[in-house]
Amino acid sequence: MLPVFRSKILTDQYYNKSEVTGFCADVFRAAIKALPYEVPYEFIPFATPTGESAGSYTDLINEVFLQNFDAAVGDITITSNRSLYVDFTLHFTDIGVGTVAPLSNSMWIFLEPLEGSLWVTTACFFILTGFVIWVIEHAVNEEFQGSPAQQIGRVLWFSFSTLVYAHRQKLLSNLSRFVIIIWVFVVLIMTSSYTATLSSIMTVQQIQLASKGLSIGYRPGPFLRGIIAKNTNFLDNRLQQRASAQDFANALSKGTKLGGVDAIIDEIPYIKAFLANYSGYAMIDSEPTTNGFAFAFTKGSPLVPEMSREIAKLREEGKLMELEKKWFKSDSTLSPQQGGAVTTPKILDLHSFSGLFLISGISSAMALLIFLIYLAKEKLHANYYAIRFLAGGNLATMISYLFRRNAIAIGEVNA
Repeated sequence: MLPVFRSKILTDQYYNKSEVTGFCADVFRAAIKALPYEVPYEFIPFATPTGESAGSYTDLINEVFLQNFDAAVGDITITSNRSLYVDFTLHFTDIGVGTVAPLSNSMWIFLEPLEGSLWVTTACFFILTGFVIWVIEHAVNEEFQGSPAQQIGRVLWFSFSTLVYAHRQKLLSNLSRFVIIIWVFVVLIMTSSYTATLSSIMTVQQIQLASKGLSIGYRPGPFLRGIIAKNTNFLDNRLQQRASAQDFANALSKGTKLGGVDAIIDEIPYIKAFLANYSGYAMIDSEPTTNGFAFAFTKGSPLVPEMSREIAKLREEGKLMELEKKWFKSDSTLSPQQGGAVTTPKILDLHSFSGLFLISGISSAMALLIFLIYLAKEKLHANYYAIRFLAGGNLATMISYLFRRNAIAIGEVNA
């Protein structure tokens, strides 16, 4: 059990008064204070004179059922069996259980945001875009001329430098500028998506608990063990009981190889309290398999609907969230994601960016086609004037032209 849920009793011997603190106690105070009428109450610790717990949660529920107590306040999970003996208010915590594991520290984590097919396609488009720019600029731009090795190097450098917007070669053709504008837009979307996904992966370790033979820790008790058994396929020899948050942290830091565990399964409120006090871990999954914590009252108590209504108001007004921040995040420097449920990030695949690649491919093809049409038109235009000159001149001019052509050809042969 975590200290944040077990109420702490502060006794002032001078005034002979006791003050009960804790998240559950604060929620109860806020709800009962908001009632339209005053309800006097007194917190009576369910503990022995030495401060130890006087029994299990079942024993506490039985005390309420026997009307030894009017209500029970604490980290009491709503269950169908307990509801036979007491009435529960609306839950005031998140429902379900979650899995907490150490953050990922793989040396190849930077490759995980993109699928292999997307990596290959992106690299091909980098090269294709550089080739299109070279075809358009080669004849008029000295920066894309030189030896074959120099041209290949410049093309690759220009293409991949767009990834960090560091391309410095001057483009002379409007067609090549059009191609690079579209491609830079594609690169911007790609890099933004990659950065966001990588950030999520670095926060959440993607592990397949049920298929890799990992060891799982959980709090002692048949209730949580039963939940795990019903909703997972973990073997009994892979489950280890851990009594406290400190035991959780020690076991997770060791891992299976050193006798610890690879992950912890617990109710979400406990996980939030754990993450508030220990860094380097995150909740990687959650399942709505429990009903959350609630206050238990004797059967037929008129306070149950009233308290449930006030709890709903506290949630709507954000006061429950404020209490959670007070007790779950006061000593934590974790990011907001680490304090709550974090879903496994979706890896970016080729289908996600097929539209961008289609736009880039069509724009490059159009620019290349227009360039080839203009090039063919210029060739035809030049040949047209040459043929017209020969056809419109006199015989002497034609013979002289052919003589000069032959003389040049003979000179080249002799050389």
